[in-house]
Parts: sequence; structure tokens; C-alpha cells
Amino acid sequence: MKKFGLIGMCLTTALAVGLGACSSKAATTTSDDAATADAATDTDATAGTDATAGTDATAGTDAIATDMSGDVTSAAKLASIARGKYLIDAVFACGVCHTPKGTDGKPDMTKYLAGSTSYAFPMPDGTTNIVNAENITPHAEQGIGTWTDAQITNGIRKGVDDQDVAFWPIMPYPEYALLNDADVQAMVDYLRTIPAVDNVVPADTVEPPAGVLEAASAKDSDIPHTTLASTDPLFAAAERGRYLATGACIQCHTPEVSPGIANFKMAYAGGRQHKATADAKTATSTNITPDATGLAGWTIADIVASIKGNTDKAKNPLCDASPMGHGWMGDMTDGDMTDIATYIHTLPPIKNGPFTCYAK
Repeated sequence: MKKFGLIGMCLTTALAVGLGACSSKAATTTSDDAATADAATDTDATAGTDATAGTDATAGTDAIATDMSGDVTSAAKLASIARGKYLIDAVFACGVCHTPKGTDGKPDMTKYLAGSTSYAFPMPDGTTNIVNAENITPHAEQGIGTWTDAQITNGIRKGVDDQDVAFWPIMPYPEYALLNDADVQAMVDYLRTIPAVDNVVPADTVEPPAGVLEAASAKDSDIPHTTLASTDPLFAAAERGRYLATGACIQCHTPEVSPGIANFKMAYAGGRQHKATADAKTATSTNITPDATGLAGWTIADIVASIKGNTDKAKNPLCDASPMGHGWMGDMTDGDMTDIATYIHTLPPIKNGPFTCYAK
């Protein structure tokens, strides 16, 4: 396996008004600075692990009986699997990229996480590469069934496959490098339990060139903290939200310094663009900082309602590229949505925009 990346909320499709995450880029240089960055220490973000996000997007995966080795005997393992399901289905909404859509435009749950959603990826020479989401089911030939835990972990955090070939960083693996060990292992544990699907994913129009290194990992210092004082009663909630939003929101809602690489000096200020296919409309992400060009005037409750209902403050539907609402991020626990909303509500404001869903 190669090219696209392993887990993504790969929400390049989420670049419109939604509060989600993803990217696209030809790989650059690597960095080890953040693989285990101390952002992971803020992760009381295990809140809500008992909620396995029972969404329509998880149909057919409810019966978690055994993993590939048959080892689900311990309560700790079962809890890890449940946490992984919740992260993959709700927080990071991996199925947006990795579950293909049927003719009705809805996820084809007979191919849950079996790949083949395609994205137009801008290349440095100005051409467009059609990159396809990989099959991340435990199928031995078409998926990741032969990968070790360490190889899947490297895919999530470092953006390399089982052959050490770099992915095109459409998935936000630079940001996933900041996930804590327990959450990464939980995703690995859950992926071991889902049905293996024999789904052949088309090749990208351009394969990663030999010898190209993965994109550099984000550093914890790149990610803005809440503006709340550490003595504020909401400070801990906002910092928990920071951890979750780093994996779920920042990649889409931050402009790029180069294709797929976030300009963290403009974190969450919107303006990132993408095209799902070469002939599709260009989607543009919203500024979600509390600036007048972003979410100034929104309350924490307004942001929670947006995530849960896939609507804006006036209850109008968000852009069709949004991953909000039931079936995706709207199935996060109320606690996690509130933590993310508290963080977003208290970000440093940045003037950028405003942006509409699609470029004219």
C-alpha cells in the first residue's frame, strides 16, 4: 500500500464550512521533533470513550467479537477497541475519505473503510494528480491485513506505508503525529476488528517518487493554546479541545504554505482550498477563529450546535463538503464537542476572509 495515507479524517472533502480536517501535498522533508510531542499530555481527551459513536457510518461493525488474533479477552482491550471506533467514526471521520459513496451519494457501508474515494492533488509542477483513498480494512491483499501494529502506527503518525513509501499527505499525518500513544493504539486495535473487504483501489495518476521523504511532523509548539488564563474554570476543557481539534479541525481550516502543509501562524483562519476531482468546484474552508471574518459573535453553544446539526448559526445547512452532523462528527460525545467548541471559541482571533463555500 502507498500513496494516500492511512486514516484520514482525510477531510479534504471537509474544507467548506465544517470544522473538520485534511490536506493535500507532495511530500517534503521529514522531522522527528513531534512524533511524541507533549500535546499528548493534554489528553484527558479520552472523555467519552464509552461512547462508541453508534452512527449510520458504522453499520455492520457493531459486533466486535475478536480481532485478527482473537485477542479481545481483556476489558482494557475492549475499551481500546471502543475508543478506536469512536475516534475513527466520529472524531476523525475517517470514512469520509476511506468509505466510498454509493450512487445515492451516501457511504456504501458494504465497503466500510475499503477506500477508493478520489481527490485532485496539486503537484509542484502545476499539474493535478488524482489520489485515491486506500483500503484500510484488514484484507490481506488489498488492505492492511499483513501490516504489523508498528507499521499501522507509522502510517498514522509518520505517513509511510509498510514498504516505507511516503504517502501524499492528503491525510493529516503531520498533525496525527501529536496523537497520544493510547489513541493511536486504539485506532490500530479497532482496525483489526472490522470486516476485511476485497476492494481494489485505483492507482494514483502519479505515484510518489522513489526516495521522497514524508512530510514533516507538526510540533506541539505549532498549535495555538486557548487564550483563557490557566486559572479560568474553562481552561482545562479548552485544552482538551485543543488536543481533539489538532487531529480533527486544524488541517482543513488552516491555509497552506505549500500544498498540504499548514501555515500554523494562521492556524484555524480558513481559506484552504481543494477540489475533490479535477473538474469539481473549488471548496474553501471557513475561518473558525473568533474574528469578525470568522466566528465572532458565536457562542460555545452555537459551535456545538453547528457540529451536531451540520448547520450554521442561523440553522442553515453547511456546505455539502462538511463532515458535521449525524453519521460523522456530530456523533461525538457532548463533552468532546463542548471541549472543541470551548477551544475554538477562545482561540486567538485572526483576520482572514470571510470565505464562501465555493470559489466563483
